[in-house]
Amino acid sequence: MNPTRFARYAKQLRFGPIGMEGQSKLCDARVAVVGAGALGSMIAERLARSGVGFLRLIDRDWVELDNLPRQTLYTEADVADRIPKAIAAESHLREINSSLQIESVVEDLNYRNVDRLLSGVDLVMDGCDNFETRFLINDFANQKGVPWVHGGCLGAAGQVMLIVPNRTPCFRCVIPDLPPPGSQESCDSAGVLGPAVAVIGAWQCVEAIRFLTGGWTPKDSALIAIDTWQGELRRIRLTGLMEGDRCPSCRGDYPFLRGEQGAELTVLCGRNSIQILPQQSVTLDLDLIADRLAGFGLVHKNRFFVRAEQTFEGNLLAITVFRDGRAVLGGVSDLTQARILYTRWIGC
Repeated sequence: MNPTRFARYAKQLRFGPIGMEGQSKLCDARVAVVGAGALGSMIAERLARSGVGFLRLIDRDWVELDNLPRQTLYTEADVADRIPKAIAAESHLREINSSLQIESVVEDLNYRNVDRLLSGVDLVMDGCDNFETRFLINDFANQKGVPWVHGGCLGAAGQVMLIVPNRTPCFRCVIPDLPPPGSQESCDSAGVLGPAVAVIGAWQCVEAIRFLTGGWTPKDSALIAIDTWQGELRRIRLTGLMEGDRCPSCRGDYPFLRGEQGAELTVLCGRNSIQILPQQSVTLDLDLIADRLAGFGLVHKNRFFVRAEQTFEGNLLAITVFRDGRAVLGGVSDLTQARILYTRWIGC
């Protein structure tokens, strides 16, 4: 590490558990952040400012106005330009720390691309908004031996858990199976408090920094549950979960990696939208898709996606199609209707 880069982290270097050795480890670390929304953008910013040397930002979404109260990395200009979150995050992070290596990926993490997108990193950070992606990350982590930091936030409460394969219980040890549809509250029903997101995301970063600098040991394994509104924090020890008959993922069964579990249609939290993945891997010609969607409504196209909008019975309907064939249908809550629209207008 050269003196100029060292000076940037002067205050952090003076923190005894990090020091020069720990900061050097951070600058050499490679981290993937899955999701660049409320948690993910906070995580990416804090790790960039802390000196993590490489960040891979993976997100399927774009910046919208109602993101701004929680997702502090973005601006109204990003909303106006309909910039994908991963791209907008990369741009802002480069202004914050020009020495940072960043790889932005505008894709939905799924069983087809998880090996490509999560390989070659020292740690994975959970900025997800759904259980299926977390179960997929968990299967990948257990198979490859890659540690990850789970985090989730709903309302004013959330939880954080560092998962190190073969050294701590995994995510599926704590939550054995996908919750049934409709059994869990979402940000649509419970809302999300912006400062609570900041607390959970920052705590995830502390766990990440402790691990990357060598300040973590297995005895620290716990699920941290925080209720910011009530001012309550619980540290739940999980070591007992590693005894006896462990979960399928810890035993080497990875159904999410095989694509045997998890839906092709996903209801997106807080968006009144449904995401559809194509049955096969494809690469679309966005110019042709734009021409096709001109019959649906007003079309907006950039190099990342094509979006078409129409007003139907007083409601705004929108179809956004990405180059990999993934589509987000806005203003649609019925899965059957979403699939009909996808087949009619995208046809793949």
